[in-house]
Amino acid sequence: MKWWRLLFDLLFPKECAVCGRVLNYHEQHFCLECFADMPLTYFWSVKENPAERVFWGRTRVERVYSLFYYTNNWRTPVHLLKYKGNIPVGKYLGKMLGEKIASTQEAMPVDYIVPVPLHWRKRMKRGYNQSEIIARGIAEGMDSAGLMAPTGPNGNNSFQPSRKLPEVIPNLLKRGAFTATQTAKDRLERWHNVSSAFRFNPKCRTLPTPESHILLVDDVLTTGATLEACATILVEQLGCRVSIATLAYVE
Repeated sequence: MKWWRLLFDLLFPKECAVCGRVLNYHEQHFCLECFADMPLTYFWSVKENPAERVFWGRTRVERVYSLFYYTNNWRTPVHLLKYKGNIPVGKYLGKMLGEKIASTQEAMPVDYIVPVPLHWRKRMKRGYNQSEIIARGIAEGMDSAGLMAPTGPNGNNSFQPSRKLPEVIPNLLKRGAFTATQTAKDRLERWHNVSSAFRFNPKCRTLPTPESHILLVDDVLTTGATLEACATILVEQLGCRVSIATLAYVE
């Protein structure tokens, strides 16, 4: 298998998702130099971090996590996932984020993971929802690191860990309007652009209960308008706890 892998890499060389350099056999998605320079946020270990402050006074969220700062060449992996069909790099980074979230002792057990939805026209054109790819990576990372959904109270009124993988629910929220791109808009413009774009799907096969903890997932946190709109719907419709996770955070 090693020789077949070497031959495959020779015929179809893989490039670093940051700098574009051809990867060595032992490198995965990123060259060692770029991977070592990943601008990690460490928000998973810091309460009241800058990402959480984005939502203060706007909507009720428990925690907000981002893996890296959206800066310099580290915009490229998000672009490759979102527009170039590089699904493996999105799932890889999602898994890494899931493991980071699970690494903190204060991490809340997650019952469900909900990706921010795409309008059906965008999804049809792209072929996938990048937030769902990240969400499935996070679920895998949480499972491998041991952060699993609770099964119920034990004798000490604390939760016993379950072996159940947090469930990804891709259709709990629907995008009911085709909105223009958010890239060039300021915070107020972004909010007006998405404030009525999302709706709750009461016909979803899995409906979380008020005791559930939902992790809402998107690719990049900028002004927080999209995530605010989605989190508000989940809190108002289900009465559950909501946390947020994104691959990148814009300072």
